[in-house]
Amino acid sequence: MGETYLLTIVVSLFVAFLIHMMTLLIRRFGAAAKPLPASAEQVEVSAAPDDPDELAALAIAVAVRRNNGEGR
Repeated sequence: MGETYLLTIVVSLFVAFLIHMMTLLIRRFGAAAKPLPASAEQVEVSAAPDDPDELAALAIAVAVRRNNGEGR
């Protein structure tokens, strides 16, 4: 029965230590953390086209968007 109390104390101290470390990490990196830009939103990725002409057109469209600043 004494082992149960000892195990409870050890687990409680371990959980307290984890909470303390998470608090320190949040304080350390919390101010520096910035939200992701809107362009970082996840979108569904479609399969690449099989036709080489469609693939070239897609690559050109992506390059044009990046050069115009729309992809940033």
